[in-house]
Amino acid sequence: DMDDSSVESASMDGVDEAAPMSANDAGGDALASTFRDPKVARVLTYIPQAMPFSRRVNLFNSLLESDKLRTQDETASFRQMMMNLDEGEEAEMLGRERVTIRRDELYSDSKQSLNRLGKRLRKRVQVTFVNKHGQEEAGIDGGGVFKEFLDDLIKDAFLPQTFREEEGGGEDEDILSRSHPDFFSVTPLQTLKVNTTSDGDDAILSNYEFLGRVLGKAIYESILVEPQFCLPFLNKLLGKQNSLDDLKNLDSEYYKNLKSLRHMSAQEIDDLGLTFELHDSATATIELLPGGSDIPVTKQNVIQYIHLVSHQKMNVRGSRQTSAFLHGFRDIIPAQWVRLFSAYELQKLISGDDAVKGIDVQGMMSSMRYSGGLHPSQPIVQWLWKAVEEMTPDQQRKFLKFMTSCSRQPLLGFSSMVPAPCIQQTRLREDDHGNDVAEGLGTGNIRLPTSSTCMNLLKLPKYTSAEMLKEKLLYAIESASGFELS
Repeated sequence: DMDDSSVESASMDGVDEAAPMSANDAGGDALASTFRDPKVARVLTYIPQAMPFSRRVNLFNSLLESDKLRTQDETASFRQMMMNLDEGEEAEMLGRERVTIRRDELYSDSKQSLNRLGKRLRKRVQVTFVNKHGQEEAGIDGGGVFKEFLDDLIKDAFLPQTFREEEGGGEDEDILSRSHPDFFSVTPLQTLKVNTTSDGDDAILSNYEFLGRVLGKAIYESILVEPQFCLPFLNKLLGKQNSLDDLKNLDSEYYKNLKSLRHMSAQEIDDLGLTFELHDSATATIELLPGGSDIPVTKQNVIQYIHLVSHQKMNVRGSRQTSAFLHGFRDIIPAQWVRLFSAYELQKLISGDDAVKGIDVQGMMSSMRYSGGLHPSQPIVQWLWKAVEEMTPDQQRKFLKFMTSCSRQPLLGFSSMVPAPCIQQTRLREDDHGNDVAEGLGTGNIRLPTSSTCMNLLKLPKYTSAEMLKEKLLYAIESASGFELS
């Protein structure tokens, strides 16, 4: 193993003009420019473990932010919008892609609106939701609506219907539609792989290309999402070929049985009556060699048979769908960027650290800011954190989604959130028009908690008891009312 200083000296060797990395990793831009040096790029691409994972995540994020300066710079558009306002014209932020999505046609509307963008999907996307009654929802997309949209889209498109039912549905199951086949299936390890029942169907490939762009966009915007992929599929995203030992991460029982052939006697192998072909319920019988159905598996050729079966199951089957997915994914995330990570680390980049059930409440507390007269020492704040600690892991994730539009906590912890999470105190009561009612009058309706997800801001009414706070908070996060709850 190499420590940070040895990594730097080794990777910088022979580079005259490269600036040294800062000890506290604050120099994101310096890291990005360093990565563009071909010698450093080779070190990080082929032996990424030479640098600690957290540091590579910071490097990856600096590459994203550097690219966003080019793809999402709205300075000129903002100036034009202000000029239009001064002249009494309609104000509209140019340079953004605007889409209108019907919640009950989530997948089809999203594919029709976004897939045509290709690499332009790196730009900011502004979403307007239309509810099941055909009315536009009230939320203004400052980033939070898009985060919810992407989270819902990925759950709908990636998670098979049977998997969603086994997991007990989801908070948005009544909203999401299933206007498409299952593009992924569940492995015995409860991870996702390409659904190979669609092998040979050219019409479905555009869906995989779209889903590659969608996952790439989630990573590009640092939005952590639910799907857990099998390691062989992640290897493909990294541009790697799978080998026999990777089969255990697809189907451990099949891997064990296949490898056991190596230790059988010649007679035991002959008794199995195997030939060089693979029988699969999803597709027709596949010959592993030309004329394989007439070539018996023997003690002499069993090793070849084992590797051909493994190659067929992991690198050949579903390869057209995977290739289409990869094409879309690389429209958003360049191949050399993700090669900073191993397959396991790439999964963390996609969905965060799954070892944490629910959320890290203590980590969230230590990073939280307060406004509107709130202070951590006040009873209402202590009631809130007690309520959050007593939530189930599923409720904690709903609480996080309610506040930030993302149900998974940041990969590098809540201290890395931008903007920092904040709780703002609001008046307890409002009249029928949503206007504040002065304290002490005892009239009006008791407010529910609300949020500004683009600011990671929870708006907490001034509740008078821990029981009232918990009741109202749970009602709000369980309602799944989109951007219409007040």
